[in-house]
Amino acid sequence: MPIALFTRPVTAVSRTRLEPDARRRQIVEAARTLYAERAYDDVSLAELARAAGVTRGLLHHYFGSKREIFLAVMRDSTLMPETELPDLLHLTLSERVRVTMDWILDAAQTYGQAWVAASGAAELHGESDLQVVVDEADDRAARLVLDAVGLPDSPVLRARLRASAAYVKALCREWLQRGTLTRDDVLDLLTTHLVHVLEGS
Repeated sequence: MPIALFTRPVTAVSRTRLEPDARRRQIVEAARTLYAERAYDDVSLAELARAAGVTRGLLHHYFGSKREIFLAVMRDSTLMPETELPDLLHLTLSERVRVTMDWILDAAQTYGQAWVAASGAAELHGESDLQVVVDEADDRAARLVLDAVGLPDSPVLRARLRASAAYVKALCREWLQRGTLTRDDVLDLLTTHLVHVLEGS
């Protein structure tokens, strides 16, 4: 009788081969889900690999470190939506601001947990790579708002809007994380605040 060399069948682990951009996207999406639920320090590299369905070595290959994965998630989460706003120039400034803020709150509702967490994490870590990501996102958002409401992209107006970013994120934390404000509350407060900021030119 032949001697069995293996006591159980050996099964090959099948992995789907993806293009590099698709693999990076898969990792970022998996990480986004984890970071939406838990803080950066509470998520291990092993968990990130397991959630993305890849090895830790592959994580290092694409991102180098856990920190780079987190930064990729933050960059992704602080981008404004790609859908275009309709022409608003026939509306009053207050109406234009309200429509624009309503559009931005849609993005916050979609990506909000990571987005509103980004500023808090940046404050905790001080001047850091994460702060650079947050600052870049705030500047992009300022330019987008000026363009949407039909005002010139002036350094003064952009600075005023960047300075308002902390207020925007604080309101979104109250709405999305604490449930102390409704979406309509946030929209009303933001519209009033930003009209005042933009009319002060």
